[in-house]
Amino acid sequence: MLDLTAVEMDQLKEISSIGFGHAATALSELLQKRCKMTVPAVDIVAFDEVVALAGGPENVVAAIFLKIEGPFRATILFVLPAEQASGIVRQLTGQKSDIDEETGLSALNEFGNIIAGTYVATFADMTKLDVRASIPASVIDMAGAVLTPGLLPLSVYGDEVILLQTDFNDEKRLAQFYLLPEPGSVDVLRQVLKGLSQ
Repeated sequence: MLDLTAVEMDQLKEISSIGFGHAATALSELLQKRCKMTVPAVDIVAFDEVVALAGGPENVVAAIFLKIEGPFRATILFVLPAEQASGIVRQLTGQKSDIDEETGLSALNEFGNIIAGTYVATFADMTKLDVRASIPASVIDMAGAVLTPGLLPLSVYGDEVILLQTDFNDEKRLAQFYLLPEPGSVDVLRQVLKGLSQ
């Protein structure tokens, strides 16, 4: 069970805010325009809430999956509205590429690589853990078709995930950044968060 205390959740929010701030800086440099990412809330939610938070099973979303590897092991799932993902892809490619085309998916993978890679690098720096991000994989489809099969293999680890609500460029359409630690890694996470609070 992900029974993190309020103090531990605050520490995770601080790490996430710094990590997403660094990711926004990297995106700003890439796109040559100001980008901003904030973390207004951190919560623990059940698997069956994930699809609902994505707008319902028929809402089309962009989902980016990757792993955190090392002494702390976890799965990251980054979900954002399809129209928001389309805007990001157009900025990255400089053309009107559909997000479900090869060029669009490649650009979305690059976006996910920047966001998650920078987040994991910040996590590693602040916790002093030797962790790294895997290569991301992106999918565009209805939330029910994407998220339910994607989460099913992870249900062996538990039925809850850490949700980091993410506001990208003040669009007020909150993306969801989910963190699902593997067995044993919750204790690792709790230990390093405890160290940060001392």
